[in-house]
Amino acid sequence: MAGIRDVAREANVSIATVSRVINGSDKVSEETRKKVLRAMRKLNFRPKPYFGNNEVFFKTIGVLVPDIRGYHYSDIVMAIESCAFENGFDVILSIPKADIDNEKHILEKYFKRKIDGIIVAELLGGENYIEKFLKSGIPLVVLDFSVEEINFDVVNVDNMMGAYNAIKYLYENGHRKILFIPGPEWSPAANEREKGVKRFLESVDDLEIYYTNIRGYNSQDGKDAIFEYLTKNSLNFTAIFAVNDWTAIGAIDALRIKGIKVPDDVSIIGFDDAPFLDYIEPKLTTVRQPRWELGYTAAQILIERITSKRSRLPRNVVIPPELVIRESVKKIK
Repeated sequence: MAGIRDVAREANVSIATVSRVINGSDKVSEETRKKVLRAMRKLNFRPKPYFGNNEVFFKTIGVLVPDIRGYHYSDIVMAIESCAFENGFDVILSIPKADIDNEKHILEKYFKRKIDGIIVAELLGGENYIEKFLKSGIPLVVLDFSVEEINFDVVNVDNMMGAYNAIKYLYENGHRKILFIPGPEWSPAANEREKGVKRFLESVDDLEIYYTNIRGYNSQDGKDAIFEYLTKNSLNFTAIFAVNDWTAIGAIDALRIKGIKVPDDVSIIGFDDAPFLDYIEPKLTTVRQPRWELGYTAAQILIERITSKRSRLPRNVVIPPELVIRESVKKIK
């Protein structure tokens, strides 16, 4: 098995230089860094963490998700774990709770442990927080994060197209005044859905989109958003698009309290296709996210990157969502 001396010899650099590359140091030129990484890949060398004088290798994947309440990220984590288990890997799960400082702290801990690879869902701190991983060659896959330049593996659902299709469906059913309950500003997925709403709005001339001031992913956010909006405005919309199903459920509850019936008075669409939708009335029209496919695909790509001896360009995998039509949208003239 190749060691750090073999990498240094292959790259024609010192052992110290190889060590600096492994540890993500800025004191290495880009040309030298790439030369060392090529040598590491050619020799199938993977850095191992050190604890005292004993070298210990963990066949382990680190996973960061902002939250596991509800169903979305818990389903994704289960898919990641399933793929990892099938390939003989363990999973370490960390939850930064949508806190950028927590995310940075956890990433630093992961880097120091020299785990085999990492999956990050909704990279709140942006690409700067994973610079060390990219420089050191530690494999990384990001979920729910839109990128313009592909520097690392990314797996996304097409949030923009999902939202576009939701608004389009309401429009095709006669709705010209739509209230949008957006998601939190820190969420890349929520921002992509908002872009989808705006993109469809730009494609037609006879549509008005109203926004609630309250944003969020939770049912209370949806409930509070409707209460606040109707306190300041009349019922000036015929349909609602909520950023996710939890928010839609909260909105439906607020409408019920106000004596507004769904879909007779107001139609509504959610996003996610939550597992509890079979138990609510009316059955919610929504955009289905392929959560299992997202998690499993991310784990597959990461494990291939860890175990493959071949170098390849980063992948940007975009999985299309599906509009699920149920009972909560009424066709109007």
